[in-house]
Amino acid sequence: MPSTKPLCLIAIAIFLSACSLPASTDVGCAWVRPIKFSQSTKAWLAEHSPWPDPVRADLEKIARHNDKHRAFCG
Repeated sequence: MPSTKPLCLIAIAIFLSACSLPASTDVGCAWVRPIKFSQSTKAWLAEHSPWPDPVRADLEKIARHNDKHRAFCG
């Protein structure tokens, strides 16, 4: 049976190399964007107040997401 030691050493070397790369917020934020509402969604929200609980919960999640995006990605 062939030894798995060389394969394990290669895997460890790749892992350590990847973890030592410099971190950049530009690269880290490339995949995420703030969530923006369309004009029709804004109009619906304005017409339907108070909002149902599921809508309010989703809006709070979106607000937290946008706050985190603004804080970490500028």
